[in-house]
Amino acid sequence: MKVLRTVLGDVPAERSGLMLSHEHLLYGYPGAELDPRAALDYDAAVDFVSAQVRRGKEDHGYGTIVDMTPPEVGRYPKFMADVAVKTGMNVVAITGFFPERMGIPYYWRRQTVEELTEFFVSDLTEGMVFAWHRTPYRAGAIKIATGQESVTPRPSPLGPNGRHIHEIEDRVIRAAARAATRVGCAINTHIDPMDFDVTNPLREQLEILLEEGMDPGKVILGHAFVPPQLGAMREVLDMGANVQLDHVGIPWRISSAEELDEAMAVALVELLDAGFGDRITLSFDRWFMNPRAGVTEQDPQLLNEKVDLSYMFTSWVPRLKSKGVTDEQLQKIMVDNPRRIFSIEVPDPVAA
Repeated sequence: MKVLRTVLGDVPAERSGLMLSHEHLLYGYPGAELDPRAALDYDAAVDFVSAQVRRGKEDHGYGTIVDMTPPEVGRYPKFMADVAVKTGMNVVAITGFFPERMGIPYYWRRQTVEELTEFFVSDLTEGMVFAWHRTPYRAGAIKIATGQESVTPRPSPLGPNGRHIHEIEDRVIRAAARAATRVGCAINTHIDPMDFDVTNPLREQLEILLEEGMDPGKVILGHAFVPPQLGAMREVLDMGANVQLDHVGIPWRISSAEELDEAMAVALVELLDAGFGDRITLSFDRWFMNPRAGVTEQDPQLLNEKVDLSYMFTSWVPRLKSKGVTDEQLQKIMVDNPRRIFSIEVPDPVAA
């Protein structure tokens, strides 16, 4: 029996509906949870996020959101569960960490691959821990993240492992592969597009996962289209992995949403024409709520909060259809592919 492991429990995979494979219901850079200016009115925050999610579900048929927020960037298991209850949306949480330069708290930097593996497995099979307390809410996938992104972004230097991946990131990736293989879940990744200047970060992540025995068909390599890197994507697609088209309507390292959307659409059509339609997923990478202090030059307002969920169908899908993308291809990208990748096989209770 194949299921999606949501924060409210396992759901038959066929009930996924339209899936967004990389989103953030509640998001804050490490340390934001300590800032009194960012303190939550919890009930109001749940209502605010739930209203957005509900509109997306009712107006456009979204059925599942994969919340890719790692523990040190504001992962709040009860918050996700309360939004799921209020909206009827399937919410899949993740375990894993943000890039070493921005995340991976000191405590976890001291852990071995084996200890990290057990942490991920515990999140996936027993329940996530929040503020020193165990919760009953389980993660359903793992996030790995690499890149030199920081307050002053620049490409990652060559690491001691011969890749542009830091030593502790390497350890986390190996643990993620071992945990995902044991549980049978997916791994979805974050890269910094600046690293394309020095390497193919998609391939580097995938190589480590494969060294640990990970099934490439259960790996989604994120941010591959920001901006589109066709050669890099073909390299990992030929290795059996999947790529994620994200930042729809959200310019990142690009001057405008229009410029990025058009470039991504052109690249997507080329990959579809090349026969890779069953290895692509689609998402916004949207922040539904980002508690924070005021906007400053040092901490500018980003655009991940501004795009509406309706944009997918008022702008993006029409753009694709104007280029000849069919409903069948959209069904694969938005439903069939993410459903297959994020599904976990569990014993059938009826058969048992």
